Amino acid sequence: MCTGAALVAAASRLNGKTATSNKAAFQWVKQTNNQVNWLQAARWVRDGKFYSSSGVSAGMDMALGFISDQYGEALATQIAIHTEYHWNQDPNKDDFAARYY
Repeated sequence: MCTGAALVAAASRLNGKTATSNKAAFQWVKQTNNQVNWLQAARWVRDGKFYSSSGVSAGMDMALGFISDQYGEALATQIAIHTEYHWNQDPNKDDFAARYY
């Protein structure tokens, strides 16, 4: 979802939820709604039916996480292999956060 989280937050759909957003735009996105628990150091976040990611490649990890949640880890792993993508399966392991915060 990246900076799209700002649109969802501005529509109050993330009120009371935890979310993240693009690191370079994080402060701007955070200002769109103070009723969201914004996580800076997260690759992606799932809170109920809402998924948010902290950047473009993090969005790939998030999408595979969504597929894993909905259709099983085996399918998500198969997709990662076929697309030659190194999937970071841990939404809390964000190696890039330290560069921004």
